[in-house]
Amino acid sequence: MSDTILCVDLGGTKALVAQVDEQGIKEKHYFDVDSHLTKQQMNQFLYRIIDHVIDKYCKGIVVGVPSMVLQPTGVVIETINIPHWYDVPLKTLLENRFNLPVLIHNDANCFAMGEYKYSQVNPDDNLVGVCIGTGLGAGLILNEQLYTGKHSAAGEFGSFPYLDGIIEDYTSGQFFKNQQTTGRAAYNNALNGDTQSLRLFTQLGQHLAHAINQVILAFNPDKVVLGGSVAQSHALFMPALKSELALLVQPIIMQSLQITISELGDNAPLLGGYELFQLAASETNLLEQAS
Repeated sequence: MSDTILCVDLGGTKALVAQVDEQGIKEKHYFDVDSHLTKQQMNQFLYRIIDHVIDKYCKGIVVGVPSMVLQPTGVVIETINIPHWYDVPLKTLLENRFNLPVLIHNDANCFAMGEYKYSQVNPDDNLVGVCIGTGLGAGLILNEQLYTGKHSAAGEFGSFPYLDGIIEDYTSGQFFKNQQTTGRAAYNNALNGDTQSLRLFTQLGQHLAHAINQVILAFNPDKVVLGGSVAQSHALFMPALKSELALLVQPIIMQSLQITISELGDNAPLLGGYELFQLAASETNLLEQAS
C-alpha cells in the first residue's frame, strides 16, 4: 500500500475521515458530531476518530474545520456551529499526539480546492465553492490560486448581515431549524408533496440567490459550485434560486455565470484537503517537520 494522508472533514453535525493517496480516496468513515461538546471533549473526539482510521502508511494529517484558522500555526479561532470550540491550537495538539505533520484549513477552502482540482473545471476559471450544510461558507479560487485571507475568513458570506440575522440563518440547515423542522424532514415531506415543505425550499432558493448575488458583486466568478448536505436537495430549490438571481444580477453577467451542483459530493473536501497538504508540503517541507 502506498503512503497516504489522513484527511478529516469536520462539520457541525458529522465528520468524515479517509486515507487519501495519489490514486484517490480509500474507505470513508462517518462519525456523528455533538456540537455541544466542550473544547476538551471535542479535542478528544478528534483524537478518537483519527485513531480509528490511522495506520502505519499515514504520512500526515489534514483537517478541514468549519472555522476561521490562523495560518500557518493552525489555531482554530472560532467555530460558530461548535460554540465551545475556539482558540484551539489544533495543529500543535495533533502533531504532539500523532508525531506526524499536520495542516489545518477551513472546510470550505478544502471543498473549493477539491472541486477545482478534481472536477470538470477550466483551470482558468475563477471559482467559488459554496458549502451549504449546518452553516454556509465559501472557498475562493481566484487566478488559479486559493485565496483565504490571513485568518481563512475570506468567503465567510454566511456571516454577512441579512434581514433580521445573518445569511446562513436563511440559507443552511439553520433555516429549517428556525422553522421547527430539519432539512431531512422537510426534504422527505416535500417529496411527498407537502405544500409547506415545498414552500420552504422555494424560500431557501430565493435566499440563496441573495447570498450568491453578494458573491457575484464581490468577485464576479466564472463558476459557482454548490455542495454540502443541503445541496443534495437542489432539485427542490434550484429553480427558485435561478429565477430570483435573474432578477438581481445584470443579464450579461447572468448569461456567462455557471451555477452547478458538486459532482464529487462529500469527496470534494477530502480530495481538496489532500491537495492542500501536498501544496503545503512542497512549499514548506511540511513532511520533514515531523522527522
